[in-house]
Amino acid sequence: MQWPRMAERVKMGKYIQLEESDLDRPIYRFTTFARLIEFFRTGEFALAQTSKWDDPFENFIVGMRFKNNKGTLDLALRNAVHGSCWTRKSVSDALWRIYSPDKLSVRIGSTPRLLGTSLDCALAKYPRTKWFIGKVDYLPQKSIVNLASALARLILQDESGTAAARSVLLKRRSFAHEDEVRILVIDRHRRSKGGVLKVKIDPHRVLRSVMIDSRAPREILEMYRTHLKGQLGFRGRISKSTLYDLPDRLVIQLGD
Repeated sequence: MQWPRMAERVKMGKYIQLEESDLDRPIYRFTTFARLIEFFRTGEFALAQTSKWDDPFENFIVGMRFKNNKGTLDLALRNAVHGSCWTRKSVSDALWRIYSPDKLSVRIGSTPRLLGTSLDCALAKYPRTKWFIGKVDYLPQKSIVNLASALARLILQDESGTAAARSVLLKRRSFAHEDEVRILVIDRHRRSKGGVLKVKIDPHRVLRSVMIDSRAPREILEMYRTHLKGQLGFRGRISKSTLYDLPDRLVIQLGD
């Protein structure tokens, strides 16, 4: 990807690499039931500092350094970018196994538009803090390295934060099965604490569904449903995944 094309691609506003039709398409996040309940009780949507993510390529570009005749310069946004990772995949064995090791976790569902609208309201009083929602590009590692210099230079010129957001929407092809959409906030007001930025969002406005791990006992489903519906007043859909359920026993009719 050449420099002019890259410059064009970062001028996309709040939604990056998402078409209008994508904004109401469901996206999902896997989490523990305890964290879901905490979200309902506090109304705080948590985003992690991307520099603390496990994959070293997640923050590769905003972590670059520049040299000039005065010395070395770090990009000022290195520790300002925070994110929450979602997926467009409604069914995924890999994601259930990674994020539900105890077989008791849940998959929550929303849409980019619902999350974006809520972020817009929540961050209105922080004018220098910017939010973005974008679909991840899965590229060969060599391509990411080749893009790094041009995109890092663009970050230096771009006050909107779009280029910085675009830089953490690049991931190696070996992770393509995740089909990620990322919610990103660039915290220029330094509200982040311990690498976690919390944004006030009403979970009843953004969450449409909660699905429980197929491997969880049925009584867990009833307990979760009672807590969400009865105690928290959640009006969205609550269901249990059927991914690991056995099919009905086949009966084959033999000849007389």
